[in-house]
Amino acid sequence: MHLSKLPGAVVQRFGAAVLAASVLSSTPFVPPALAAPPTKTELLKLPEGLARIDYLLENWDAITTVCNGMPADFEEKQVASTTGVQRCTKSPLRVQQFIGASSTLDPLFKADKLMIKAAPLVDPDNSDAYNEAVDLYITKQQMSATMAYTSSWSGIENPNGSEQQIQDNLLEAKREVLALRSSLKKTVDLLELPPAPPMKWGGGVKM
Repeated sequence: MHLSKLPGAVVQRFGAAVLAASVLSSTPFVPPALAAPPTKTELLKLPEGLARIDYLLENWDAITTVCNGMPADFEEKQVASTTGVQRCTKSPLRVQQFIGASSTLDPLFKADKLMIKAAPLVDPDNSDAYNEAVDLYITKQQMSATMAYTSSWSGIENPNGSEQQIQDNLLEAKREVLALRSSLKKTVDLLELPPAPPMKWGGGVKM
């Protein structure tokens, strides 16, 4: 019998069955509980990423200010503001380089997938808190990257843009990064991972 002569509900069920069979045949399903747990090396990317975020927050102004193409330290910014020798501008996209939203070399690149994979390693009593922290991390990483991008396009070259608008959006990006840091710290604690050594200024930041 031709499909056009079958009742609508039967056609819909038939179509759903075909779609399901197609998906199942092309994408093997691996239950999370049966997936291989992350290695120790993989897990240590999370505290390393946390150390990078701490570094970013502690040096926020210097990292997000660029003088003649180079990140500005305090003395460079003083020279620029007093003598005009250097021209300093805000570089909001540098934020993305510390939160896993820029380079595949960043320890937090696709960290959400690592966190989800690590869920079975968490004490069952803390599983709800862990899942909430992971969900918040995913949201705040996206918001941090979005606000940094928005800030980078808020200058006078765009309608209604200004230096103040860049500053305001960059401040909002910092608020999102603070929330991101809190959620990442929660996942690191619940996974009982050791802290990474704190980063130092000029200490080989991966970009």
